[in-house]
Amino acid sequence: MSTTALQWDKNVLEPVFSGLYTREMNNKKDYIPSMFDVQKSDKATESIEMIGGEGLMEDWKFSNNQVKYEDVDQLWQKFFTHAKYSLGREIDRDFVDDLKLTQIRDRIRSLADAVYKTQQMQGVQWFNNGDKTTTAVDYRGRTYNAALPDQKALFATDHPYSPTNSVDIQSNKGTAELGIDTFDAAFVAMQQWKDDRGNLMAAMGDTLFVPPSLRRIALQIAGLPDPGSKNNYEPGNADHNLNVYADGSIKVVVNPFFTNPKQWVLADSTRMMNAMKWFNRRLPENGSITDFDTEVAKYKVVKRCSFGTVDWTWGFGNFPT
Repeated sequence: MSTTALQWDKNVLEPVFSGLYTREMNNKKDYIPSMFDVQKSDKATESIEMIGGEGLMEDWKFSNNQVKYEDVDQLWQKFFTHAKYSLGREIDRDFVDDLKLTQIRDRIRSLADAVYKTQQMQGVQWFNNGDKTTTAVDYRGRTYNAALPDQKALFATDHPYSPTNSVDIQSNKGTAELGIDTFDAAFVAMQQWKDDRGNLMAAMGDTLFVPPSLRRIALQIAGLPDPGSKNNYEPGNADHNLNVYADGSIKVVVNPFFTNPKQWVLADSTRMMNAMKWFNRRLPENGSITDFDTEVAKYKVVKRCSFGTVDWTWGFGNFPT
């Protein structure tokens, strides 16, 4: 920031503010793409109608020597209505006239940090509230209903097969602490899920989401990024059994915005991207204006978006007490 160039002029302040904001945002890791299928929206509300299992192919001789046509059943419908979010900073003209560069920089940097944290906390709140419905708490501390279209929590023990079959239920929730044996149990449990027709979904956990407190054990389970290593043994096993998961197939995502230090989620990344949706109606936009009467420069960031999940069949969550 040049001391000779800074002056009380909107055309001068705008690029200075924007430059500070952009530089600060470029240094921050975005966890949203690892959790959501991020899309652009041109509507006020997006709607996704879930469909049931596609069935299986039929033997030609059992379909009267012709193609067998089957329809799929409609399951639940999920609406994504975009909300508007904003935050700003006010900078007094005296700061500019007196060239209080540090104070100006700190105010813009803190705004960028707040926008970044808002985005990340919004995304991870689906994990933090994964075992809740009406008692879920959003990133601002407000209570909301986090129930899925099947009226269950994202991670629950009693997900119904379909809107017309609530007798048969399935679970994607546990209470076990992360370890090689509990990881294995979640990995196997996901492969036993069935669709509304009773056919196996063949969900394969390949991504492990953990808070920083579980990074060590998570990497021990997934294996260190060294394909030539011959020392990938099961963690905590005195018999030095080889770790079958340390083959590079499990990705570990350490998210610092997890609020439960013991929570962990095993996800099928392909199914996750089909279910977890983030719609940007208006990407975060920044802008500034100077007020004639108060001699205050206002710098703002505004966005419109919606985010959530259409179903649960992508992840197994554990919430130890």
